[in-house]
Amino acid sequence: MNLNRHLAIDLGGLDVTMATDRGVPEPIPTPPGGPAAAVRAALAAASGPRSVCVALPDVWLSGDKVGAAIQEDVRHECEDVAQTGQVSWTGQLAAASAFAAATYGPGRYLVCDVGGTGVRAGACTVSGATVHVDATHSEQGGGWRDFDTQVRAGLALTPTWYKQARRGPDAESAAVILEDALNSGLRDDRETSVYSITAAPGAEDDLQAGLLIDSFEPTARRLRTVIAAVLGGARLSPPDHIVLTGGLGWFPLAARTAAIAAGTATAGVSTMGGTPGDAAIVVGTDAAARGALLVARGDFSLAPPTVREEVTVPVNLIRDGLIEGENVTLPWTESFAGFPGGELNVDREELQLTVGGRPHVARLTGLVPGSHWVGLRAAWTGPGVLVVRPTDGGTPHIVPLTDLEAR
Repeated sequence: MNLNRHLAIDLGGLDVTMATDRGVPEPIPTPPGGPAAAVRAALAAASGPRSVCVALPDVWLSGDKVGAAIQEDVRHECEDVAQTGQVSWTGQLAAASAFAAATYGPGRYLVCDVGGTGVRAGACTVSGATVHVDATHSEQGGGWRDFDTQVRAGLALTPTWYKQARRGPDAESAAVILEDALNSGLRDDRETSVYSITAAPGAEDDLQAGLLIDSFEPTARRLRTVIAAVLGGARLSPPDHIVLTGGLGWFPLAARTAAIAAGTATAGVSTMGGTPGDAAIVVGTDAAARGALLVARGDFSLAPPTVREEVTVPVNLIRDGLIEGENVTLPWTESFAGFPGGELNVDREELQLTVGGRPHVARLTGLVPGSHWVGLRAAWTGPGVLVVRPTDGGTPHIVPLTDLEAR
């Protein structure tokens, strides 16, 4: 009996994280071949789920050609190859909001992902069991890789020191020491040991507060930038909850920086009360997968993007020996539209469309004439994307609606 009726797959990181009805298995290293190959591996490990939700980096859902092409590759692998049924989608930050809201309830959530190669933030409003994405922003650089490099520049340390450090002093002690050093700036406080780790057999190194503070500053700067972008750009008030995830989300200064940047704490005043959880909800790197599983189960849903104009395609039908014209509306909620008589025969590199009542043309350069599926993909920012896919398995045409030509 297959107990994995629901499957969530979190893509876009160094590893592929899954969540199923049985729990969260060990992450799978992202295989060569990109996201589609990663999904193939996840589906094989899950043994035929009935419902699949995929969490993607939010930028892949922004309506640009590159992200939409990745999404279509993933959809094809699930729906067409593995026959999973229609896939549901979520951004990673929205999924983490759903995961946190399952415990902390409705409200305004600021999710900060301090990952391996960058820092991202998203503002989400959770109303009942619906997550609405208010704004997202990302910055390259920072994250645990840069932090690790900065620390190892000061000491001869292995690349995994931060994992060892987490098993050292408890979070409360580390938070207090770092808070004191930041607030006072005194040499004695900066030279206080925060973590003691084994860098080599038989040898221990102390990581002093000053070194950790200075090493984290590039990441802190990016964290402040992304929070200002999502809260200031959307003119949002301070959140009810701050959620920290990613490989460096556990570090006490991440919670402190986020709380001050979000306006829920003041610099120079203790932001943690001794524990990071007083300033932020710290969740694991599997939070997006766990939140996506809630979407797959139907426990949470994402509010649809607000920009979804009606898009129609004109077709000619033969009825009673006469040619009749008809406009077929492309659905936003299905992978592809259903056309009278089956799939659409596309024989030109120009596909005529009407968007919001205005005529447009989609350029399908290199089109191989024949039967095609035609559908829309909603974008969390912007008007969405047109997908024209050959039914024989050829390369799909991905056309952002912003690239359509007026006629």
